[in-house]
Amino acid sequence: MDKSRVEAFTDAVLAIILTIMILEFKTPVSFSIWAIDNQLPYLISYAIGYLFIGTAWYNHHYMFAKTHRITKAVYWANNFWMFTTSFLPVATSWVGRGFNEQGPEIFYGIVYFLWSLAYLLLSKTLILANISDRHEKAANSIRQMRIYRFMSNWKLVLIQVILVVLGLIYVPATQMLIVTLEIVFVGARFNKDSDRLFNS
Repeated sequence: MDKSRVEAFTDAVLAIILTIMILEFKTPVSFSIWAIDNQLPYLISYAIGYLFIGTAWYNHHYMFAKTHRITKAVYWANNFWMFTTSFLPVATSWVGRGFNEQGPEIFYGIVYFLWSLAYLLLSKTLILANISDRHEKAANSIRQMRIYRFMSNWKLVLIQVILVVLGLIYVPATQMLIVTLEIVFVGARFNKDSDRLFNS
């Protein structure tokens, strides 16, 4: 399968998701700067979502740049990952309206869990595709990604789940803090060669 077509399709879907997210932001009726106050919870939720997608896109680009061939399994794993990502605007909007409410935060947690599962599946599928094509170096590069190492470590995932569940019980909004910290300290810690992929 043509890798560039899959990447272009993925880019288009992510761009649409980001567009939907910003369209949920409501322009205040008043011209007072303080009228934005009512939108602050959504702005925070939107900023986290934007960081989420931006970081995911960078990692996705890295994995696909390393991969030489897109198999049917990779194609469907990528579709599943995009499907889970497409729920982010709904989760972001609902959390923005109830930032410290259990219902919206539980839904966000479910979306984030499914997204993580889909991302791990996509990563593993890409690793297997590269091994099958005898591109061990590419497979190893994906294995070395911090986000992959974190998601494939069941002990770290279990600790995160426990922290999120406790947060959802006592202070639901702490989940957004946990997600942000994971994005910044795990997802955004890219491989050293990630900015030199296409250097001549």
